[in-house]
Amino acid sequence: MFNFNRLLVTLDMLSQDILEELSSPEVQKNQHISSEYLKLITQYWKVSLDLALSATDFTERGFTNAIAEKGMCGHLVNKKMLLIQNRLLEYVVEYYNTSIRIEKLRDVDFSENADKRFDLLTTRAVKYRSQYKVVAKALDRIEYQRLIEGVGLPLFDWSWETVTSP
Repeated sequence: MFNFNRLLVTLDMLSQDILEELSSPEVQKNQHISSEYLKLITQYWKVSLDLALSATDFTERGFTNAIAEKGMCGHLVNKKMLLIQNRLLEYVVEYYNTSIRIEKLRDVDFSENADKRFDLLTTRAVKYRSQYKVVAKALDRIEYQRLIEGVGLPLFDWSWETVTSP
């Protein structure tokens, strides 16, 4: 229980840091995530995975009560939502990492194989985004918006309208 509580506090602190980073003038102006944001969201994802492991001993009701008692991470209404959050964060982190690799490749690599690597990486980025959309569409709009606000996903990339558009 002690480890569970510590992980909840860590998630809450990271979430606040993520929201601060999202509201920075640089991110708001460019509508593009920063490297600091990517580090924070990756840390959040790893701690969230640890929380899921720590929560395996809890019943559904015990988990819900523990979250409500602490008053943190209110978007995690049950263990299922924690698992969904972890899956979505996996896709987000992989999508952003792949997108960064694409940008670096496009800016500096002009070899013969660059086009092939570019195509492969673009396919991977599209795959991660598609997988994200499939999981996100399984949620209703209110659950989804509560989740992305709780985690701190930028609306310019992950809004409900963006996710549900074809």
